[in-house]
Amino acid sequence: MFTLLVCILTLQQVHSACVDQDICPDKPAIQAEIIDVHNAFRRAVEPTASDMLLMSYSEEVAASAQAWADNCVLAHGEPSTRMLNGYELGENLFYSSSPYPWTAVVNAWHSEVANYLYPNGSTNAKTVGHYTQVVWNSSYKVGCGMTLCPNGIYFYACHYYRAGNFRTWPPYKVGPSCASCPNNCEDKLCTNPCPYINKYLNCPSLKTLVGCSNNLVSSWCPASCQCIDEIIPIA
Repeated sequence: MFTLLVCILTLQQVHSACVDQDICPDKPAIQAEIIDVHNAFRRAVEPTASDMLLMSYSEEVAASAQAWADNCVLAHGEPSTRMLNGYELGENLFYSSSPYPWTAVVNAWHSEVANYLYPNGSTNAKTVGHYTQVVWNSSYKVGCGMTLCPNGIYFYACHYYRAGNFRTWPPYKVGPSCASCPNNCEDKLCTNPCPYINKYLNCPSLKTLVGCSNNLVSSWCPASCQCIDEIIPIA
């Protein structure tokens, strides 16, 4: 079993999707497994998160993940290969010569927590990006795909909406669980995602200094202007 950051191996675009029904992500039971293990890790982060959103399964996001898995290109694609509603999706990949249950796959991504120190990142120059995507606060939808590639490799992919892993940003805000969403909380996870995204990082300041009555600010900063209590994504 091994996870992947960089690989340039390209296989023939011939595959056999869902040859093992026990791990087919189009089955509701498997989707529930994927969601449950993600949310368990999200509510258990240390230090605790004040703004961690509850994750749900998205068939639309899953279609993107399955399309990438079906290519049998064992590497991360360009951002343009995983877009939804004009926004980039996050991505975690895993491959193995044997089939693994999805719980084990997500556990492998999360195991990078051993290399991570909040909020600074990796403590030893080892990979932490799979872990931080699993626990990125505003990634509230996930969808996954899996295929058996021609050389016998089982290739797993999950895509995330909204994307995580923005440089210099920690994956969540530290604080008591649900402190940022006291009226919208379910078992330590927030249930109030903002459906909009700001175009600029300084939108909160623009809202304060200029105001949303300004046409440019309202256009640039729909999340800050239209979401009052919701959890706002970075981008």
